[in-house]
Amino acid sequence: MIVAPAAPAIAVGNVSKSFGGIAAVDGVSFTVSGGEVVALVGENGAGKSTIKNIIGGTLRPDSGGVSFGAGHSAVATVHQETSLFPDLTVAENILIDRLRAPGSATVRRATLRRTAAPVLQRVGAGFGPEAVVRDLSAGQRQLVEIAKALAAGPRAIVFDEPTASLNLVERELVMGIVEQLRADGVAVLYISHYLEEVARLSQRVVVMRDGRVVADRPTGELDRAALESLMVGRELARGYPEPAPPRETPALSVRDLGDGSRVAGVSFDVAEGEIFGLAGLMGSGRTEVARAVFGLAGAIGRVEVCGRALRRGSVRASIEAGMAFVTEDRRHEGLFLDRPIRESLSIVGLGAVCRSRRLGWLDRGRERRLTEELAGRVRLVARGGLGAGGGSLSGGNQQKVVLAKWLVDRPRLIILDEPTRGIDVGAKAEIYRLLVDLAGAGTAILLISSEMEEVLGLSHRVGVMHDGRLAGVLGSGATQQAVIRLATGGAA
Repeated sequence: MIVAPAAPAIAVGNVSKSFGGIAAVDGVSFTVSGGEVVALVGENGAGKSTIKNIIGGTLRPDSGGVSFGAGHSAVATVHQETSLFPDLTVAENILIDRLRAPGSATVRRATLRRTAAPVLQRVGAGFGPEAVVRDLSAGQRQLVEIAKALAAGPRAIVFDEPTASLNLVERELVMGIVEQLRADGVAVLYISHYLEEVARLSQRVVVMRDGRVVADRPTGELDRAALESLMVGRELARGYPEPAPPRETPALSVRDLGDGSRVAGVSFDVAEGEIFGLAGLMGSGRTEVARAVFGLAGAIGRVEVCGRALRRGSVRASIEAGMAFVTEDRRHEGLFLDRPIRESLSIVGLGAVCRSRRLGWLDRGRERRLTEELAGRVRLVARGGLGAGGGSLSGGNQQKVVLAKWLVDRPRLIILDEPTRGIDVGAKAEIYRLLVDLAGAGTAILLISSEMEEVLGLSHRVGVMHDGRLAGVLGSGATQQAVIRLATGGAA
C-alpha cells in the first residue's frame, strides 16, 4: 500500500500583491510542512510582512493563493507589532476569543486566570495573568503576544520577529518554545533578522529580495555571509564601525535619578562623542531611565545637559537643550501611521519649515526639501513616496523615520531605545555608521539595546541595570559574561 505524502501545512502558491501600482510581492511560492521550521528572511521592504499578512488573512493577494493542510483555523500568527488590547488584563488578551463559557453571558475572571497562568509560565513571563497590558513594557507585551498564539494550540504558526524586544534570557526561552513546537509536529514559519536564530532553528531558508524569492535552500548550505549577500544583493562589511575616542567634556550628567516608581538612585555621565550603552534584563529599568532622562516620567534627581540643569518632567526643556529621544515603541510614539511620511519627518523641525512661526504657516517647498534630505540621510525606502502614510512603510523603514526626524539639527545628546529592533542587516549597518558619525561629530549617545553584541560592539562604556538601579559600569573590553553577571545581581 502506497501512502501519499501529507499536504504541506502552509503552501504559498505564485502569490502577487501590489499597492498603488507598486508590486510588494511578485510570484512568491514556498511551503512549510509539519515538524519543519522554515525561516523567511530579507531586507525591510522585501515583502515578508505582505506574505505574512496574506497567510494570516488580513490581506488578499491580487493573484495566486495560500492553502492550508492544517486548516486555516489551526494557523496562528505572532506579530512583531503586538495586537493587544491595552486596557484589558493579560489573561483577557490571551483568551480574547473565549472570554465567556458557552451559553454564558458572564466573564469568569478566575477561570481566565487559571487557564492563562500555565501559558504565561511556558513563555517565561515574569508577570501574572491579572496584569494590565498597558502597564507592561514592549518586551513583556511581546511575551503576551506569543502566549496568545500558543493558547490556541495551533498546528501551524507564523512568528514575525518574536525575539526583537527580548534580551538573551527571554530569547532562549522563545527559541526553546520553537524547538518544542517543531518536535510536536507543528509547522513553523519563522521571520527574523537575527541570522544566528535562523541558523539554529530552521531546516530551510526562503530569502526574499524586492518582492521575489531569490533562494529556497536548506539552512546548512548557507553561511551568514552568503545569507546576507542574498538578502541585500551585495557583500556587507563585517563587524561594527570603530567609534572615535570621546572628548573629555561631559554632555550628560545624571545624579540620583528616579521615576518615582521603577528606578531610583541612578547616576552616570556621558561625555561628548561617547556612546554609552545601557544593558540589563527585561524589567531592569533601562527604558524607565531613558524616559526619565528625557522628561517623559519622574521628577526625582538631577539631569544636566552640557552643564545646564533641566527642569524635571519637561520634554520641551529637554528638546530645547539639544536632547533627542528615539522611542522603542515606534508605532504608538514615534511616527504618524495615518498621516504622510513627510509630516513625521518634519515634526521636530517645524520651525525650520514654517513661513511664520507665530502663525504656524507651513512652507511646503521647505518641508519637501527638508524631508527629502532627511530621508536621504537614512536611505529611507518609501515606495509610495513621502506623501504615503507612515503605516505603509516596513518596520525597519518606520524606524528610520523615527531616527531621521531628530537629525534636523545635530543633537547634543541622542537617546536610542532599541534603535535596531526589527531592522535587517543592511539597515543595521547603515544605522551603526550614522551613530558612529554622530559621535565623531561630538554628539553624546545613550544606547539601550537587548542585543548584547550590539551594545558591546558600539559602546565606549556599558552601564548595567539590575532591579531599577545601576549595578555597575564596564569600560572597554567588557564581555557578555561580565554584563550578565551584573544584570543578574552578581558582583562586577
